[in-house]
Amino acid sequence: MVLINDTTKTSFMKQTYTCRKTNKKIFHAFSILLFILLSTASIAQETPGVQKLYADFGVGGTSKKGEFASAGVQAVWKNNWVTAFSFHSINMEPKNLPANYHPGYTIIFFIPIPDQMPSADMRIYSLMAGKHLKAGRNTWFITNAGLSLVNANELQFTRSSIDPSWNWFFGEEPSNYTYTKQKKTTFGAMLNADFNWAFASFAGLGAGVFTNFNSIQSPVGYHIKLLIGKTNREKRNRS
Repeated sequence: MVLINDTTKTSFMKQTYTCRKTNKKIFHAFSILLFILLSTASIAQETPGVQKLYADFGVGGTSKKGEFASAGVQAVWKNNWVTAFSFHSINMEPKNLPANYHPGYTIIFFIPIPDQMPSADMRIYSLMAGKHLKAGRNTWFITNAGLSLVNANELQFTRSSIDPSWNWFFGEEPSNYTYTKQKKTTFGAMLNADFNWAFASFAGLGAGVFTNFNSIQSPVGYHIKLLIGKTNREKRNRS
């Protein structure tokens, strides 16, 4: 008979909760992406003063071993001014993570499963304005800046002295730190620069960098993006 102690049961419960939380985030992000895509398609057909109007969906990495997904809408007007809205969902290490932090792990049938690393879990909503600079027939640069609403976790770490627990095929090596989370909201400043290429009249690709300055934690990141919408691709002149 295999015995499972209370500590290991707690670990299983934490992992189950984490999976449910992740699924909820994925559903939330998908809903935002769908809303942006449908809104962009509708507005593009009814706004003659816009030379480009597209939704962008990106992924990338950030400072503090972070990763993120993003979605947004950019409008390039006839005078080359740009207005944009963006949403970033960032998972990154807290800025005060101890240098000797060990996440701990759970062992199931001799297989170690690392516990989840603590994360600042940032959500950044930004309104920006900037300029469009044509680089080629179907390529262009965009630089923009604006204000952001930032939601994130602020973590406090305490040294732990919990002993490992083992029970036949199951066991747990706890982290050498415990921590508490506090959800905080603040305002920030977003800076963004992109290089974009339209490979079709309705789609393109982009790559760029961004940073956000705020009082909780300031990420610096890079991204690649898929553009969907009115890209105003020019046809090749065959004359």
